[in-house]
Amino acid sequence: MEVVIQLIVALIAIGLATTSHFLSLRVLKNHVVSSNLSAYLKLIAVVYGITFSQLIAAFWFASGFLISIQMGLGDLQGSTSLSFIEIYYFSLINLATLGLAQLAPIGHLSFLSGLEAMTGFLLVSCSASLIFKTMNQS
Repeated sequence: MEVVIQLIVALIAIGLATTSHFLSLRVLKNHVVSSNLSAYLKLIAVVYGITFSQLIAAFWFASGFLISIQMGLGDLQGSTSLSFIEIYYFSLINLATLGLAQLAPIGHLSFLSGLEAMTGFLLVSCSASLIFKTMNQS
């Protein structure tokens, strides 16, 4: 039953992260890429917008980790006093698929962690597409 609960938490986090990222990319495409700004300013605006969107996506997953920890589905090993900012840091590193965090998921959080990395790869791929489109406009 715990696996099913973790899957539901993961699907909610994936849905929120993907939706917020899609909406951010759409706003950037419609209002920045098609604007009269110089090519350089468009690129800078798109990169900053994508960065902000990734921060939001990491927040959704960090919230999923926090909820899962509170429900007793697992934990993040490596910290004596786990705060939300540490969970958020772990989420940022994991979403970027770097895997350099000092925290390690245990229990069912390993499942959520893997799905976050997969989602992060897909979101970065979509982001790269918009960056290339912006760069090729000049």
